[in-house]
Amino acid sequence: MKSHPFLIGYDARLVLCISSLLLCGQQVWALDVQGSRTSNAAEAVSISSASPTAQTVPPTEAKTEKSGKYDVDRIGQRGIGRGLNLYSLQKEHAIGESMASAIDRSTRLVADPDINDYINRLGQKIARSSDAKVPFTIKVIDSPDHRVFGLPGGFLYVDKGLIMELDSEAELAGLMAHEIAHVAARHATRFATRRRVWNMLTVPLGYISGPAAIATKQIGPLTSKKFSRDAEFEADLLGIEYQYAAGYDPEAFVEALEKLHRKAQTPPTTAKASIRDQIVRAFASYPPTEERIRKVQTAISTLLPNRSDYVLDTSEFQEVKAKVAWEDRPILRRHREGNGPTNGPVLHRSPSQELATVQAGR
Repeated sequence: MKSHPFLIGYDARLVLCISSLLLCGQQVWALDVQGSRTSNAAEAVSISSASPTAQTVPPTEAKTEKSGKYDVDRIGQRGIGRGLNLYSLQKEHAIGESMASAIDRSTRLVADPDINDYINRLGQKIARSSDAKVPFTIKVIDSPDHRVFGLPGGFLYVDKGLIMELDSEAELAGLMAHEIAHVAARHATRFATRRRVWNMLTVPLGYISGPAAIATKQIGPLTSKKFSRDAEFEADLLGIEYQYAAGYDPEAFVEALEKLHRKAQTPPTTAKASIRDQIVRAFASYPPTEERIRKVQTAISTLLPNRSDYVLDTSEFQEVKAKVAWEDRPILRRHREGNGPTNGPVLHRSPSQELATVQAGR
């Protein structure tokens, strides 16, 4: 039985297509393997240098163990964020700008210039001590939530409630540094690239059947989940380095994580998710907090040089925190004559509290 020439040519083109796409996918997996080896090497260093004698090693010798991708003395020159990425920095900025515009249109922002100026200066200070190659736009959201999140291209948002929840500037700096690290490492667009490449690879698999095809199609979600977890760990590591480079105590990041973790144990509200909430959840894929804290503590003790003094807190942070608390205070007003059945005092909620109540009731 003779095969039709068209079918032969089609099969050949299909084989060629699969081969080329597999080569492309191989590059992605190779990059991940390299990153995993680097991460594993860092963990190996942390285990071997945990003994008391490691502190007596001369700086030049200790430096060789800490050199490489996560050498804190080479921040800005380490190629953080490199790798296979289908998005240019310009395209990445445009995507983030579009998302930020959607948030700005649907979210109440803090108007107080003192609060905005302080948060912006703190974020810019950390960004200057990072590997980021993009300028940052930083805004404060008038919300009682306790979140800080970054968007592709350098757009950073801080919930006003987070300021009230933390006890020091170093804690706030650590959480902001973590989000700046996500932007510097370009995790969002690298993840999007990975998804696009995998989708391209799975198109030819539609012509294949059997257990091999089923197993291959299941690899995509699993590898995506691993990439998200690895990206979170990397943001933790880079974040404490940026925090350290800016002069803050990296242990404050651990304290902030523990506080927010305890706070997260409360039952979530059933309020309808806003556009901001939807965007934040889309970028959230956190591994267990206990595991993150353990890895961060190991990195602090092994990868960061000892320093005699750190910035723990400032009077400016406490002043801004007090100002936030003052703006959110309950306001006691009296009814004017004829405005109601009684002329007694009436307790009014602040605007941000009213907004939170309305959102919770939707």
